[in-house]
Amino acid sequence: MAGIGFELYKILQKGTLSSIVQAFFLGIIIVAGPWILSVLTIYIIQRYAYMAIGDNPSLFTVSIVYVYAFSLFFTGGLHYVFSRYIADMIFIENYDDIPPALLTAIILVMVVSIIPVVLFILCNDFSFINHTGVYIVSLTSLFIIINILWLLLVYISLLKVYYKIFFSYLTGTIASIVGVYYFGRLYGVAGALAGYTVGQAIIVALLLAISQTFYPVKKVTMSKSFLKSFKEHNRIFLMGCFFNMAIWSDKMLYWFFKGKNISNTLYYYCITYDIPVFLAYLTMIPGLVYFLIVAETDFHKYFTDFIKNILDDSWRYIQIKKNKMLLSLKNGIKGLIFFQSIFTIALLLKIDTLLNISGYSQTVDINILRILLVAVFFHMLTLNLMLYLLYLELQSNAATAACIYLLLNVVGTIVAIFYTNWLPGTSYLFASLVASIYCGYHQYKKAPIIDYIIFSRT
Repeated sequence: MAGIGFELYKILQKGTLSSIVQAFFLGIIIVAGPWILSVLTIYIIQRYAYMAIGDNPSLFTVSIVYVYAFSLFFTGGLHYVFSRYIADMIFIENYDDIPPALLTAIILVMVVSIIPVVLFILCNDFSFINHTGVYIVSLTSLFIIINILWLLLVYISLLKVYYKIFFSYLTGTIASIVGVYYFGRLYGVAGALAGYTVGQAIIVALLLAISQTFYPVKKVTMSKSFLKSFKEHNRIFLMGCFFNMAIWSDKMLYWFFKGKNISNTLYYYCITYDIPVFLAYLTMIPGLVYFLIVAETDFHKYFTDFIKNILDDSWRYIQIKKNKMLLSLKNGIKGLIFFQSIFTIALLLKIDTLLNISGYSQTVDINILRILLVAVFFHMLTLNLMLYLLYLELQSNAATAACIYLLLNVVGTIVAIFYTNWLPGTSYLFASLVASIYCGYHQYKKAPIIDYIIFSRT
């Protein structure tokens, strides 16, 4: 992603108001464009589902949420390894192995996807749904498609074709909305899910077409080196698994122990927690954009200069380059914290007004939302600090941080549900805070001796 950041940084450096707006707008498209469009799609569908779905619109919404949640839950680790492998291939300029790696990753994802979705279907009785077969096929297809879509978003991030990616998503989003409305009126929930799936399949097809123009598949073959990379990057794999489990664990626990059930299925939802979480997550976008355009871009420049010459330069020059990198790291973290803090504090002060404008004042507990806004701040900080740890090859620390995040969130949520009167989100806030402190501490301790760490490993 740093390569994209450099392009945006050039725009930002022009110093005009229009260039600043343009850079951050493009940053939002890259970082959160697909995310925002997906959220808007689900929001529109949920808001107006009654127009198309006569039989249980909540079942449709929950089905989609479960697909997104469990797709990351089961395949999050694979995404991180794939991302690292692609980065390594770009670094050594071995572009020929990139398409085979994508094909291999897609096959792995499809195999991994089939098992949980089949088990889920077998453990549920969907006979109450009209056109049950259509619903089951659509649910299975959507789960596989979304898992492939996560991979493609990693893959095409290196292409720098911002608008093509955005408009691919926009086309699929419109198709999903139209499909839900058209097929939902004909076949109810099953038809609506089929229509949504078709729209997401269009996104996958368009992104694959874009990738083919830049990195065409010359020969259909598996990448053995990508499969071997799982052994080398096993700690990155664990980090990806633990981190995605961590950010979804509290939501799932509230679903199953405090939520409502849909027609005696394994579908549960908790409106009192789901909606404020949804709103709070949107506040992460400014921090992620800042990291992409400013923090990571500046750090990447100094880090690359340091790492490329560490085995060739004299000790004196290595120290000079290391100190420049460490200063950039320090400034990036400080800037990120300051930038996101201003945004979060402003929201906390104006939360009443914003809830009234959005129409959520009657359905959202303002105290829960306040807790979640602070929790998301530390969540965003933890994520970015973990990325810095991966830059510095501190993979064990990153994996440990994700594990701590997961354990604290699970244990804290169980305590909050069964043994205390803590407001929902408190455990998530505590886990995010501790994880960010852990990451920050190990960065502070080990970044200054990164040259020693690299030399000893080499």
